[in-house]
Amino acid sequence: MGLRTVVSTSTGLAFAALEYLAAAGLVTYVAGDSAWVAVGVAGLLALLAWGFFGELNGMFPTAAAIRLYMQQAMDDRAALTITFTYMTTIVLVIAADAFIVGSALGHVFGRSTWVAVVWIVALLGAAMVANLRGVRVAGSVQDVATYGVLAVTTVVCVVALTRSHHGLRFPVAPLHGHSLGDVLEAVALGVFLYSAFEWVTTNAEEVRRPHHIHRGMLIAVATLFVVCSLATVAMSHVLDHRQLGSAFPQLYLGAAALGNAGLWLMAAVTAVTALNTFNGGFITASRFIYATAREGSLPRSLAALNDQAVPWVPVVGLGAVSLVVALVVAATHAWQVLVAVGAALEAMIYAVAGFCVVRLRGRLPDHHRPFRVVAVRALGLFGVIVFGALAAVASVSVGNRFDPVPLLVIGVCGGLSGLYVLRVLPKVRAAEMARRAAVGTRRPRRPPTPGPTGGVVNGAGDRERGVGDGTR
Repeated sequence: MGLRTVVSTSTGLAFAALEYLAAAGLVTYVAGDSAWVAVGVAGLLALLAWGFFGELNGMFPTAAAIRLYMQQAMDDRAALTITFTYMTTIVLVIAADAFIVGSALGHVFGRSTWVAVVWIVALLGAAMVANLRGVRVAGSVQDVATYGVLAVTTVVCVVALTRSHHGLRFPVAPLHGHSLGDVLEAVALGVFLYSAFEWVTTNAEEVRRPHHIHRGMLIAVATLFVVCSLATVAMSHVLDHRQLGSAFPQLYLGAAALGNAGLWLMAAVTAVTALNTFNGGFITASRFIYATAREGSLPRSLAALNDQAVPWVPVVGLGAVSLVVALVVAATHAWQVLVAVGAALEAMIYAVAGFCVVRLRGRLPDHHRPFRVVAVRALGLFGVIVFGALAAVASVSVGNRFDPVPLLVIGVCGGLSGLYVLRVLPKVRAAEMARRAAVGTRRPRRPPTPGPTGGVVNGAGDRERGVGDGTR
């Protein structure tokens, strides 16, 4: 993966179909066309998270980075429980996004139920097939999908604004007629616009140069700020309250810009956003599962690679689980609950990253850090407090109302993760130790030979990546 694909993966994971709904919802909390101010403040918080992940990924440039730096900063059982709970974020975002895409396309075609299901299956299948073909194919798909979505969205927003023939209303006065609490709500929702950009760190073993990861994330944050700010200004300027509150405001935005052709254009863009979200999610989450299984914390079968050096079991498993959850969401229309759960888990992991950065400065002061956060103690503490508060709020909020269901879902996921760590993991690790011992007694270890895409095949017959993660 080059820098271009790192940027498209980081940006595409954040810029899902849910992005349009979050942008439209944010507009209602501020005055006139000033929602971009809240997006900018949220972008500064995203830069703080970028600093945390940039330093940590530089210390542990591996697919299992999040696992390793949490292991160094806290109790291993707590680290694994948090890690496995956090892993559910990708599936939840994919499932909620699939429902939004299905609803938008169902609205356009006029047959919401079966059309939604067909599109969900087709797009998940396309992303899964692209991933199984190898990281280059998946990366090319990600480049085309993400940059295409960003370009078309930008053009539609600009055209909608220019064709409105009205000046901007209160473009720099978000508090006009609104309380400070409203603006803070807008900022909290704005943070969701950037969430998941950090998942590209799991591709650290498949980039051409390690520094592409933190540079790519920075470019992604800047790109998201520009496009999301433009989208909020355009929506607040040309859409009414009913259109802003719908499940597909982007379709109304396209119609305001280009009429019926714009509606169909944004329907196509919505379908492509699903592809870049699904594809990017499979690229990143599958590598993390692979690396965790490789170290012995998940069943060994999840570390199997196909002929394209792709961890095919995680890819297929993610596709199947995402499809099941997406169909459940389509049947229950509970997508807002999943959005709240995903937002809470994202804010939680940002707070954990801030804690780990500060803790490891004390525990591993001499560890090589290609990228360092300045004023780490002050910024780390600030990040823990702010992101922790955002996680707490998101976990008991659905839309604009109090709802403990997201917290209950997180509790169930955390409980299952803890049960796995305490009860199942010891057996998994014992089986892995027995397997390695048996392999070692059968034949001597031979020097590694080149494997596909730069990996190696060791003497035991296990194909491994060329970049070590310090866990073997």
